[in-house]
Amino acid sequence: METPQDRSAAEDLALIRRMMDAGRQKAAFDGVHLVIWGSILMLAYFIQYLQMYDYLPRGSLWVWLPAFIMGWSLSFLAGRRSSCIPDESANLAVKAYNSAWFAVGITMVLHFLTAVAAQAFDPKAITVLACGVIACAFYVISVVTEIKALKLVSGGWWLVLIYATALSEYDPEILLVLSAASALLILLPGQLMRRLANNTTADNRV
Repeated sequence: METPQDRSAAEDLALIRRMMDAGRQKAAFDGVHLVIWGSILMLAYFIQYLQMYDYLPRGSLWVWLPAFIMGWSLSFLAGRRSSCIPDESANLAVKAYNSAWFAVGITMVLHFLTAVAAQAFDPKAITVLACGVIACAFYVISVVTEIKALKLVSGGWWLVLIYATALSEYDPEILLVLSAASALLILLPGQLMRRLANNTTADNRV
């Protein structure tokens, strides 16, 4: 005979499952932030590459400060739009998805500003750090959303980390690698997720 405690446990498990399903759908299909940051990073790294060959005035600060400001501003606007969706703020899976990228942003901004202020900016160090935290974010998201393909994206960033770490000299070509990685391992997944989102929305309306 089923007791009230058993019914309560079953209801709790059902609620958790619904939350995880909703979180997987949101995290799997909302590629807006990935499109934003993939585009910005791809462009910023390519601008730095041009700087290295004196096609543009040199200076990391005037490249990355506008990039951070633009990225955070657009992400904030996209986040406000998503927060209007009912029950999303209470979804633990969605919080994990958003928190992973928030942690990446905070880590990179703090490292960059501290390094510049202390006149200890090391391009190789910030490259390795960026690859590592982005790879970890994608891995966490792949676990939360159960999207196995994102583990391949994590692996791609870890390969770039290995390549950057093994470089004896930080040459301009690494900036092209990072620009391409931003396009293939952030922007492209984001665009694919956006397409899935549109298809899912269309299916739900049928």
